[in-house]
Amino acid sequence: MQKGEVALGKAVLLGILSLAFAQDKPAYVLYSGQGKRISYKKAIGLLAQADVILFGELHDDPIAHWLAYELVKDLQAKRPLALGMEMFETDQQEALNRYLRREITLDRLGEEVRLWPNFSTDYAPLVELAQEKGMAIYATNTPRMLAREVARRGIADIESWDESKRRLIAPWPFPRLDSLPSYQKMTEMAEGHGMNPENFRLAQMLKDATMAYRIQQAWRPGQLLFHLNGSYHSDYKEGIAAYLRLYAPHLRVVNVSTQRAPLPQQYKPPREGLADVILVVPETMTRTH
Repeated sequence: MQKGEVALGKAVLLGILSLAFAQDKPAYVLYSGQGKRISYKKAIGLLAQADVILFGELHDDPIAHWLAYELVKDLQAKRPLALGMEMFETDQQEALNRYLRREITLDRLGEEVRLWPNFSTDYAPLVELAQEKGMAIYATNTPRMLAREVARRGIADIESWDESKRRLIAPWPFPRLDSLPSYQKMTEMAEGHGMNPENFRLAQMLKDATMAYRIQQAWRPGQLLFHLNGSYHSDYKEGIAAYLRLYAPHLRVVNVSTQRAPLPQQYKPPREGLADVILVVPETMTRTH
């Protein structure tokens, strides 16, 4: 067979395989940060080398919730692992600890603290896994009441807080990172809701700084800390990741970003640096709320 025929044969085979894959309907596809499709095993290998994993989910996506569960289950079998969760606020830590110590049930936890509306379907399985495996869970988010106050009134509001409130957030004053693209994009969002853009950005920075500070406090040498948060809090290594570079520059931070696409198997990252691992799900995937 001539070289030209071999090349043609390879091209035809690749075309057939591509067509077959295009006709498939995967529920998700994983990519490296460079946009190369990777296996679940390869993703586990990348994530297992980190000190901190920022798992950026879409809060209403069931595949992201399922994958987070599977990753935690498999990673904790390899290394000591603790969880951090945006879904729990810092003033809820004691109630969460009581659940993990089996002093209260999950239903009772829901009576004592305000849980997210999709908690029972999307986050309860992970919390139950942590209890079963003896993993710590750290409540990392700023209490929503405090973040709401800052979004309305800005710096003056934080400066009026007493020590009981200050203990629930990152040490004040924390660094301002307004120039980061993710925070700059909030100007239009804030104006669309009739809010002061600077105050709106400050409230977001308050959340990210507090989550990063709590992660830094929680992490122990040799441990893997798996933090679950919305993708916007860690995409492009901004948000929480940016504050972690300030609070704990020695930590190796790896991020995951969840993205929607019409055809996950043909996904291309919008630009370089989105995440170390990219989880792509179909746009038509069922939403949980």
